[in-house]
Amino acid sequence: MRTLAIVIDGLMAATYYFLSAPNERDVLDWFRRQPEAAERHLNEERMLLAGPLIQKSESSLDASDFPLISIIMPKVRRGALWTVGEVHFLHKPKEFPALERLRKRFQAWINENPRVWEQKHDGREGYGYYFEGTVRNIADAVFALPSGLTAFETGQYFVAEDDNDGVLDRVCSTLRLRGINCV
Repeated sequence: MRTLAIVIDGLMAATYYFLSAPNERDVLDWFRRQPEAAERHLNEERMLLAGPLIQKSESSLDASDFPLISIIMPKVRRGALWTVGEVHFLHKPKEFPALERLRKRFQAWINENPRVWEQKHDGREGYGYYFEGTVRNIADAVFALPSGLTAFETGQYFVAEDDNDGVLDRVCSTLRLRGINCV
């Protein structure tokens, strides 16, 4: 699998996209089962898992030495749309080998689920039909966890977490023409 991974000055950013019902917590449960300890910061939309902050000197902190996992859980928007979930890893693999091993385990786990969309196949007839807004522009691949696969196969529409009101207005306008009650 090709993962969207960017490395700048040794800092790696890898992002994984997934479909899941807004009330499902499969991804969070996977992270909770892992042996690595992390500080958790949770609100209703996302969870941040942070490792130890390394202080380079008495007076400075280097944010690039702060390993971070950001988990954005799916939610309902406009009454008819579900957002695609996201998991972002931001770390220096050489300095945080345990986090790199965790990322690889997560990648192996997420790969056990069906890949319902890949950017390299976009444009094929009907492929990505239920992805609206900017999802197809930002995701390299989208995996479906069981509840997400069921929703996808029954015609649930998905948008990106970051889609703004203008994008959602256009999506809802189009979906209303298809008989979808999107407000």
